[in-house]
Amino acid sequence: MKVRLKYCGNKSLTDLQVACNSNADYIGVIFAESKRKVYAEDLSRWLVQVDLQTKELVGVFVNGTADEIANVVSRVPLSIIQCHGTESAEQLIEIKSIINLPIWKAIHHSDDALEVMRSLRGIVDGFVIDSKVKGMWGGTGITFDWNRVGDYMLEADSQGVPCFIAGGITPQNISTLLQFHPNGIDLSSGIEVDGIKNKQLVRELEERLGLYEASSRS
Repeated sequence: MKVRLKYCGNKSLTDLQVACNSNADYIGVIFAESKRKVYAEDLSRWLVQVDLQTKELVGVFVNGTADEIANVVSRVPLSIIQCHGTESAEQLIEIKSIINLPIWKAIHHSDDALEVMRSLRGIVDGFVIDSKVKGMWGGTGITFDWNRVGDYMLEADSQGVPCFIAGGITPQNISTLLQFHPNGIDLSSGIEVDGIKNKQLVRELEERLGLYEASSRS
């Protein structure tokens, strides 16, 4: 069972180099206000110095307008747009029609998160379920109740789209999360030391993920 892997919050050339040399399927960069915010002009300069290989670049926006997102897309080769704010279905449809790229919607884990997923059927191309922390959109380093992961996966499967689990995932706890069989995992702070992506943590996490995938095939 192949688990999709996304390393998010890459905010420097060093971070990108670590991510590009990993087994990640997706590399996330944040264009919203955040301690991990990047600017299109910086990212375009870094990308010249790395090889994405087959990895896809995911741009993360929080309540960005279609014009704002289009401006970034015109300067950076994004493959996917991740909307991590309170964007409505109508706004997501507008963004997708103008940008013409797949849209992932981040949803904070809550009692009504499944209803939000259902309301976006046929509109978005993927989901990211993240921890809900007051005053923060993401990057909290805090887990939510993983007993609910199966419900999120079933809904995403019924829509035929991937669903990533985010929030507080580390090499130390990934084996616990994998018991709930997510089809995607999204990490940021869990593979960082002093705010910088760390090759050793990436290696440890991918070793545990590899063991899980091997056991699933046997």
